Amino acid sequence: MAVSLLVLPGAAAATCGHAPSLGARAGAERSLWQERDAQGATLVRESGTLRAVGLDVTGRCRGVDWSAQWTLARGDRGYDGQTTTQVPFQTVSRLQAQHLAAQAWLPVRSGWAVGTQVAYRHIERDIAGQGNVMGYPERFGYWQAALGGRYQAALGAQLRLTASVWLGGGPGGRVHLDLPRADPATLRLGGSRLLALDLQLDGGEGADRPGWSWQAGMSYRHEQHRAGPSTTLMRNGVPVGAASQPKFVQHHLRGTAHATYRF
Repeated sequence: MAVSLLVLPGAAAATCGHAPSLGARAGAERSLWQERDAQGATLVRESGTLRAVGLDVTGRCRGVDWSAQWTLARGDRGYDGQTTTQVPFQTVSRLQAQHLAAQAWLPVRSGWAVGTQVAYRHIERDIAGQGNVMGYPERFGYWQAALGGRYQAALGAQLRLTASVWLGGGPGGRVHLDLPRADPATLRLGGSRLLALDLQLDGGEGADRPGWSWQAGMSYRHEQHRAGPSTTLMRNGVPVGAASQPKFVQHHLRGTAHATYRF
């Protein structure tokens, strides 16, 4: 494994003329989740601050900037909703969200580039029980793709500002849930739309020089998911009801600090 890690950057540099860089990040994220009915009324509202970490690899090949990222956000959100009998219900939702993304940027003029991104998001959401109301886990998974625009400007000899925007969406994914009084079930999600904004400040000896550099970033992500179709719930093979994932909206505001090493 150690040999492979040493060979890959050199091989990439020989092929594309630029060695890739490896980075790690850490920060905090303010997360908001809302579920709404067909009339737009709020069914569930969750909010909280999550811890965020991540890894990434970036490079340039034949004039195209590329990157791949993995991020993990975890923590608790306050849950304000209602039971199946329409009684107000407050508890805590324990969250762990992983995001895998790959993107490429093509420069089109000085400082400007257009890009494309494909990403997969996996969310583990555990709603805690409270009193005589039992909690249950949910596992979401869905794909999204987006088109983007990027602008970069030098603020000094060793400082650069990058601003980017993404617009996109994806098909309906899946949510696996284990309700207290029914067999485990899989519900379909409706399609999604997304808007993402990123600001990053880069400092160091230069984008093409080997060694360490630092980055500080702020990002905002907004997602809207349409309601999914109804699915029959079973218990020991006997139908006991139906369920569907309602429309839900997510807002994520994240601040991170990065450290990057270029080979």
